[in-house]
Amino acid sequence: MRNLPLLGTLTFLCLPACGGGDGSSPTTHSKAKAPSTTVDTTSDPTAFNPPPVAEGYTRFAAKTIEGIEPGGDVTYCQYVMAPTDHDQDIMDLTGVQSATGHHAIAFAYTGDGTQEIGTVFPCMGTEFSMTAGTGTDNSASESLSIGGFLGGAGGNGKSGVKLPDGVSFRLRKGDGVMMNVHYLNTTDQVVNGDSVIDIKFAEVDPSRLIAAMFVNVNLDVNLAPKAESTSSTACVAQSDINMLMMTNHMHDFGSSATSVVLPAGGGASEMLHDDPAWTYDMQFNAVYSTWSVDAPFVIHSGDTIKTTCNWTNNRTDAVTFPREMCVGVGFVLTTGQNPHAPGCINGQWFGQYF
Repeated sequence: MRNLPLLGTLTFLCLPACGGGDGSSPTTHSKAKAPSTTVDTTSDPTAFNPPPVAEGYTRFAAKTIEGIEPGGDVTYCQYVMAPTDHDQDIMDLTGVQSATGHHAIAFAYTGDGTQEIGTVFPCMGTEFSMTAGTGTDNSASESLSIGGFLGGAGGNGKSGVKLPDGVSFRLRKGDGVMMNVHYLNTTDQVVNGDSVIDIKFAEVDPSRLIAAMFVNVNLDVNLAPKAESTSSTACVAQSDINMLMMTNHMHDFGSSATSVVLPAGGGASEMLHDDPAWTYDMQFNAVYSTWSVDAPFVIHSGDTIKTTCNWTNNRTDAVTFPREMCVGVGFVLTTGQNPHAPGCINGQWFGQYF
């Protein structure tokens, strides 16, 4: 995995769950209700009161991002768990954010002794840095801001990624956990941003299958003011991919999106995922096309993966990335020894990305 540079990581205070921590105790509770996405705001609508931590889960609580102005669109990063001393599997991840939260995501990073747990810094847009893949083998370079995807949740407690039974994400020995949190203040008041994520760790089971995140992303989004816009990004696969889940991702200007596969030998395109009518909630609560582990959707080397997005911009100014996005997002089968997937960035294939 890649190292996470000092200019691109997250805002959570680590309560270490595993080996390599700072010695403080994890907040895993032996007696608690099942994970909940409901936040208690009955006593104070502005308070952030996440539900108790469920049995077997470890909570990572974000440092508050204070004073987010109306219209503010901010992303912060923070190392939250020091590198572990043995491989571990991520069985589940849930999360809750305060009212203006957009997402809370956990990524892996490879420890090199320079990362300081708890440090908070802005990292808007660094998830899809074009500094990746500068090597001759098209593998991601150490200047990329993040490592392997470990799970995430949408704002206001919307559901995160739920892999098929028997499939997990893998955190490798020597890797720690960092978080990426995004807040989008669409209110007319100054607000604070708060987030928690709860991770269910498990010891490695050799029979367990491992997944990783695949992205096909367009970084050149530019929506003209008071106009409808469309944009596509296409990438030729350089290896086979066994896809388990696929969706599209846009923000609130989206109107529709598709991700398709164009076979190398020609012929009709095959639909990976279709969103004919995009809704505001879909940016937080993704709907996936799914396939079984026994019969995944196989994208063959030489096939073209194409994601097309359509938007309506009613504003009087242009909208660009990362305020608006066009991303095809999938989860593919990988191996425990190399729990990463390829990625396509602006039409360029990277043999290892997330």
